[in-house]
Amino acid sequence: MKKRLHFFPADWATIIYLLVLCLIILFFHPGQPPWYYYLIFNFSIIFLVLVIVKFLSFPERKLTIFFRHWYPVFLFTFLYEETRYLIHLIFPGFFDSWINYLELTILGDYPTIFLEKFSFPILNEYFLMAYFSYYFILPVLGIALYFRGKLKEFDSLVFASAIAFYISYLGFIFFPVEGPGCALVSLHQTPIKGFIFVPLAQWVIKVAGLHGGCMPSSHVAVTMVVFVFAYKYSRRLFYFLGPLILSLFVGTVWGRFHYLSDVIAGILVGLLSLYLAKRIEKDRKRKEQYTIQEKDFSLDLVRSE
Repeated sequence: MKKRLHFFPADWATIIYLLVLCLIILFFHPGQPPWYYYLIFNFSIIFLVLVIVKFLSFPERKLTIFFRHWYPVFLFTFLYEETRYLIHLIFPGFFDSWINYLELTILGDYPTIFLEKFSFPILNEYFLMAYFSYYFILPVLGIALYFRGKLKEFDSLVFASAIAFYISYLGFIFFPVEGPGCALVSLHQTPIKGFIFVPLAQWVIKVAGLHGGCMPSSHVAVTMVVFVFAYKYSRRLFYFLGPLILSLFVGTVWGRFHYLSDVIAGILVGLLSLYLAKRIEKDRKRKEQYTIQEKDFSLDLVRSE
């Protein structure tokens, strides 16, 4: 009997995101130079995903199994980099003035300006260390789940993270925001000083940061997913990652990388991603159980004859 292709939820999330992105590019491509390159790139990634599903649905070697489950995690970075060139696909400018007006009206001050009062090298180092830890938080929990044999939980983590990333990437395109480090640079009077993590985090943002990719904060959205998964499936690791993640939320504003609004939006996207992932997985499991019951019923009929 021919084996049926086995799609993981993260496979579908990636394919759907890329198709949606292609439609957006097709609709808004005027003024976007070589727009067809991005279509070629996206369809190439879709083809790659289909090849992985086709030939690695039932892998036998450990390294192949590892790649089958982990490839979306490596893919997130490439799709993030693509977004760099699509920030102004729809809108030529940035929407920072809207956010600044909102926060100033509600809070009476800009959060990053208010935090200048507490700027101190040790605090700066701590919060930017927490911010920089973002690049390791998802892999650390992923490794803990994967190598403990919790593959279902690992795949669910990757799926929810994929939803959080892809919603964030689309948010960057539909609502480009520079962030307070750029938009409020003339108002910041106190430079953020530090010894190790302050210059390191600032260098990473300068080299690899996405200018205009602030709303929502993908840092916060994904680490919110990790926060909940760590609590549910790796309680010991949660006690280590939990305070770090909460400090990361503060660090995004402390380091002037994000507005408070970006953080709140990121938390909401993370929670939405968790809900959607859980709902979709439940529906998928219910359909699989129904299919199994239907097959069993058909076999019973054949046997009774």
